Amino acid sequence: MALLTSQAQEEGVYAGAWLDRPAEAERVPQPYHGVWRRTLLRNAAGYEDGTTRVFWLQTARVHVDLRVSADRTAFDDVSSLDAMPRDGLVELARQQGFAGFTEVQPGTPEVCTWHRQIDFSPPAGTRDIGTMQFESPDILLESGVDAPYHERWEREPASVGPTWAARLPHEAVLAAGALHGAAAEYGPDDRPMSFLARAGHFFMFARARTSRATAWLARHRGRTLAQVVGDPSVSLEQARALLDFELSLAHVTASPGALPVIALSTHPWREGDALPFRLNADIEIAEPYRFSNSRSNHVDD
Repeated sequence: MALLTSQAQEEGVYAGAWLDRPAEAERVPQPYHGVWRRTLLRNAAGYEDGTTRVFWLQTARVHVDLRVSADRTAFDDVSSLDAMPRDGLVELARQQGFAGFTEVQPGTPEVCTWHRQIDFSPPAGTRDIGTMQFESPDILLESGVDAPYHERWEREPASVGPTWAARLPHEAVLAAGALHGAAAEYGPDDRPMSFLARAGHFFMFARARTSRATAWLARHRGRTLAQVVGDPSVSLEQARALLDFELSLAHVTASPGALPVIALSTHPWREGDALPFRLNADIEIAEPYRFSNSRSNHVDD
């Protein structure tokens, strides 16, 4: 695996970036590892969706999921949430995504549960659980357990390779330049959780909204985020705080020292920018810079 380097690591702020590796029994089986692109959704009413851009990155324990409609506005003239009007905020609120830990129960079929640690949407109070069947090594069929739906997933070929994930401390994300505007000014009690995950040439970065905004959104259980953001009783300041939640999919070339480039994000103005973590191709383990005894603290590898 390759080393992540950035100004954050050079300043020694990665000491607490990595969680304990899970027990072997907790690890997601190897066939699931990689980036999966959803090519079809079908629900009980017969509705089909084959156009929404849905990507699921899975490592040995962590998942990151991003869902953006194909017709979302490009927002070419927007550089942040700060000046965006309500109608633009409502459109962004229709996106979806989450990150957390995955559990696969053996059986025929296997049952996969996604335990969300951070979620772009308000809490729904339902499980995210499905039965899984491999049609081929690179085609995965999912059927809902608690809700009637079927999804078809295809693995991105460039995602085959090293996989790992880390939960990053606020200091590391800040020093790496991955926070912008008001997001860089969180107080010590309001700092959001952040994940960084890799599968082959793909990376996914997930940064939640603040703890305060998350708690406020929890009061709107059962509503969609678009409904909450579009509610006139919700101030624009509150709406922007709810949408200050980044989920980004990036791809890196094989060039030494190349930065992953963001291809899709809940913050569309980030697309085309570099994800501010650099690879050192000479290192073949996922180990935080300058912490040689840190392997036992990875989320997974």
